[in-house]
Amino acid sequence: MSAQEGHEAALKAWAQWCEHNTGSHCELALSGHWLITCAGEPEQALAQWDHYLGLSAAALDQAWVLRSVPAKALHLSCAAPRALVDGLQKTAREHSVKLRWVGPWWARDAQRWLAALAKASDSSVDDQTLQAMEPGLCIYLTAGHDEQGQLCLRQVWSEVSEASGPTDAKVSTIEISAETLLANWPNPGSKTWQPGWADALDFVGPRVRTALWSWVLLIIGVAASMAVAERAQQGVVAQAEAQATLHRLERARHQLTMARAAPRSASAPSQPTSQKLDEASTRQAVQVAQWLAYPWSEVIAKVEQSAQQEQAVLTGFSLDIGSLGAKLDAPPPVRLQAALRDDASALRWVAAHGEGAQMLGRSALSAPFETMTGHYALRAEAVWPAGAAP
Repeated sequence: MSAQEGHEAALKAWAQWCEHNTGSHCELALSGHWLITCAGEPEQALAQWDHYLGLSAAALDQAWVLRSVPAKALHLSCAAPRALVDGLQKTAREHSVKLRWVGPWWARDAQRWLAALAKASDSSVDDQTLQAMEPGLCIYLTAGHDEQGQLCLRQVWSEVSEASGPTDAKVSTIEISAETLLANWPNPGSKTWQPGWADALDFVGPRVRTALWSWVLLIIGVAASMAVAERAQQGVVAQAEAQATLHRLERARHQLTMARAAPRSASAPSQPTSQKLDEASTRQAVQVAQWLAYPWSEVIAKVEQSAQQEQAVLTGFSLDIGSLGAKLDAPPPVRLQAALRDDASALRWVAAHGEGAQMLGRSALSAPFETMTGHYALRAEAVWPAGAAP
């Protein structure tokens, strides 16, 4: 692929190659004409490109693909046009071609060069420069030792020139050529293959490494969301039941008021004869009176006290007042649900309600959760005749 061709011509040549090599696995070396490079971390590179090239962070994110080397003491950032990278990937997919790596053509040789300098480990040696030459362009990489004597990459730049070597005669220079280098391009599995930081300069490969703690936090977040959703659903059900109970009580009070007013309005002064309620009306009036006079606040206080005593988290509360008044002194049953820490606390929670309280069942929570009082992994359901003596 010639470095002098534009994107369209390059993509056309790439499409022709893919047509003749369908199903192949390959690596692509990009010309320096298409790349911008900086010897620094992404933040430093963005500031430098904004100052010299007028590329803002937003413009770079929209039109360029940025890759950086995370190696210690080696800060290198490189960007390629997004249109070119997307075109290469799209054409490869259309012809079932697998792109293993797409990056600067000089990256692998620069990696071997820096590895050789690191083995020498002589901080007294002057800075050395790698000159990577391709038609119409020279890329320079200068490496040296920092104050701690550690090898680092000092500078990367390119010049549109046919001249060879930097102007400083004190700096030793090593030259490589794109034509000779790409003729012996190393592939994974070959003797000259050296995995390392050059792999990070891959414009088509994923560069995001998800840490273990990210998965842990994701699982915790999902579990917490499920617990909150379950409690919210239970809250909605409890609210609906409470509203239905309130509606029935208001209707009963209205019926009682109408029943009390009916005899007075029906009785005329000229007719002293009184009307008596039939048996059904009397039973209904007694039932309504019991509903209104029942100590609801004491029942709720008892439920809350029992839950607080065993540090239970109430998740369900329902009160059946249909039986109230049907039998003499028959307390209405209360159905309770709560999240508890273990079986022992579940049994104590049921017993704390007093005589007649029964355990209906226990099961594991679908989404256990933690509070300041401990780990809650059990759900218990109980029934209690409201008003039973403790």
